[in-house]
Amino acid sequence: MRKVKILVLFASSLVGQVAFAQLELPEYVPLKVNQTVDATYPPSMVTAGVKSGAASVAIAVDDKGLLTDYVVTAYTTSAFAEEALAALRKWTFEPARMHGAPRNSKADLTFRFELEGVVVVSMDVMLYNELVHFKITPNSDVYTACTLPQLDRVPSPTKIVNPVYPRELAHSSRGGHVEVEFYIDPQGRVRMPSVSKETIEANGELAAVAVTAVAQWQFAPPMSKGRPVLVLAHQEFDFKPASL
Repeated sequence: MRKVKILVLFASSLVGQVAFAQLELPEYVPLKVNQTVDATYPPSMVTAGVKSGAASVAIAVDDKGLLTDYVVTAYTTSAFAEEALAALRKWTFEPARMHGAPRNSKADLTFRFELEGVVVVSMDVMLYNELVHFKITPNSDVYTACTLPQLDRVPSPTKIVNPVYPRELAHSSRGGHVEVEFYIDPQGRVRMPSVSKETIEANGELAAVAVTAVAQWQFAPPMSKGRPVLVLAHQEFDFKPASL
């Protein structure tokens, strides 16, 4: 097997939170990835003469630093995704922190493989138009998560759980707007619901309520060209304060 070195670039991450804490410390610290093993360039791609490739994986890490979920969101060919996951499963993590408290978080990791050089792991999202810049084999299984307009139809919800808006919070809160981002996998399950760091800072308690609800939703399998697919979706909530 041909092994390659790892270079880590921290670009951006998206944070989702179910539990929250209110402390006075203002800083936000993103989750840290401890890469305990190197990724391996896929031997099958060496044989095929492919000199570069990429794969993206969305990960969820809890407030104890444990990897709780992961979803492959893009790849130039599945061999690169398999090698990325093989390394990722052996890594350890330090949780994100906000106001000094550890938080649940979501991040997007993109593995960029080069046969001669390094595997660059960056915390960003690889889009489909980025995939075309990699040299790939004929009839490659290039893949990326779908967006809602790419589906045959909008997935029908089979289970909806409304946010539980505690009475005390409704009376004490000014209300607010929360947008939850999540994946619907090919089986119709909600994966990794999350909200932005800015939303947590502005409406941390409401964000927790919204994420907890969406995590329990279920859908009919999303379909594109007749096939079940992974899709990225969003749901908005507007919380109104209780009338005095």
